[in-house]
Amino acid sequence: MLMELAESLPDGLVIMDRDWRIVYANREARRISRLRDEDLNGPTHWELYPDTIGSLIETAYHEVMFSRKPQTLPAFHYEPFDLWETIHIFPVDGGIALYYRDVTDAHKAEEARDAATREIDRQRQEAEAVYRGAPIGMALYDAKNLRLLRINDRQAEIFDVDAKRAVGMRFEDLVEGVPTGITYMRRAAEGERILNMSLEGALARRPEEHRHWTANYTPVFGEDGEVRAVATATIEVTHQKKSDLALMQSEKLAAVGRLAASIAHEINNPLESVTNLLFLAKSESNNPVVREYLEIADRELRRVSIIANQTLRFHKQPSAPRAVDSDDLYNTVVSLYEGRLRHSAIRVERRRRAERRVVCFEGDIRQVLHNLVSNAIDAMPTGGRLLLRSREATDWASGRDGSAPRKGLVLTVADTGCGIDAMTLKRIFEAFFTTKGMSGTGLGLWISAGIMERHQGSLRVRSSTSPTHHGTVFAVFLPFDAPLSH
Repeated sequence: MLMELAESLPDGLVIMDRDWRIVYANREARRISRLRDEDLNGPTHWELYPDTIGSLIETAYHEVMFSRKPQTLPAFHYEPFDLWETIHIFPVDGGIALYYRDVTDAHKAEEARDAATREIDRQRQEAEAVYRGAPIGMALYDAKNLRLLRINDRQAEIFDVDAKRAVGMRFEDLVEGVPTGITYMRRAAEGERILNMSLEGALARRPEEHRHWTANYTPVFGEDGEVRAVATATIEVTHQKKSDLALMQSEKLAAVGRLAASIAHEINNPLESVTNLLFLAKSESNNPVVREYLEIADRELRRVSIIANQTLRFHKQPSAPRAVDSDDLYNTVVSLYEGRLRHSAIRVERRRRAERRVVCFEGDIRQVLHNLVSNAIDAMPTGGRLLLRSREATDWASGRDGSAPRKGLVLTVADTGCGIDAMTLKRIFEAFFTTKGMSGTGLGLWISAGIMERHQGSLRVRSSTSPTHHGTVFAVFLPFDAPLSH
């Protein structure tokens, strides 16, 4: 009866004597351990399974045999059979009994689950890294009250908030100042998918910046078909919009420049004719009052002729660099602002201490001086002093790499305006950075710095906002020995 019960057990049962011979093995034990009838009451366990010598099995079997205290090996891998077993060892009269179960399938299933869990964790970490570091702003909001659930770093930058502290904030508070964004979000919360919508405005945290975005709003549905959340993806396109606007403005300015040059060219002939007629009229008139009027008319016509010629020179870039002096460069620019300066309280002071000419693309350098003089005049709306100076100097900074310091021409444009604060000075040469609002492109000084770099020169600035001593000084350095090419 007991033998029949033992044979019907779902697990293996083995009895060994004190000499380590297997005296009994049930059907499951013979299957698991691959025992034959001749293996019973014959070879020792260690002879049948030599790979167990020196293993945990040998240690546990001996301890139970001699201490008579049961032990359990919860998971033992027997490599020759590629088996995982759970072994219960307990003492019996004349030896020990082994009750063990083949857990190979369960162990492999657990390993597969662990591997799958690790793979899921790896993919989740990768997805999280992509989400966090994506150049596109991404966020997730609760559909019911539109509170922020998750946000990546780029979206936090766009909102100008701390990513962790922003969680729980309402969408309306984050995009205050851009009402169309709120409208789109509410539509998405009702189940509508909204793609590639253009938004613009100034967020409450940065009201001084008018910005542009392209945004997607995607509803996230639950198993019941209800909208549970809204996912957003936002791309900042402010820089692109400014670039497009600057390009359009540049094309307009170029067209105006060509038109101005064309007009200047065309009016030279009639100006010359009128000048000649005035000369003849003066020679024929004996009336002193009439002669005085004719003299005034002649002077004004000559000034018109000068302005026309300067305009033509300003917009006509020579095909090759040529040698010019400081007066050549300053005169062209100042003449363009003569009318504006005459009707302002700005006094122009010029000092020339440089006699040597410098080789440059004069049209480019005139553009640099034009930008600097225009900014200086803008900085003095109530009047002041505009100082234009030239001198020969050595750029000692150019010798820091061990080479000989370079000599060149320094053109200075200084004003007694309000000055430039430290934060603005740090960004003054950045493209599209402007303090003039929508009326400024933020390109003048950036282009000027690029022109000076192509001339292997420099454009430096220093400024003061002190109530008693304020103003700004720009210094243009043009090296005498710079090899220039297009």
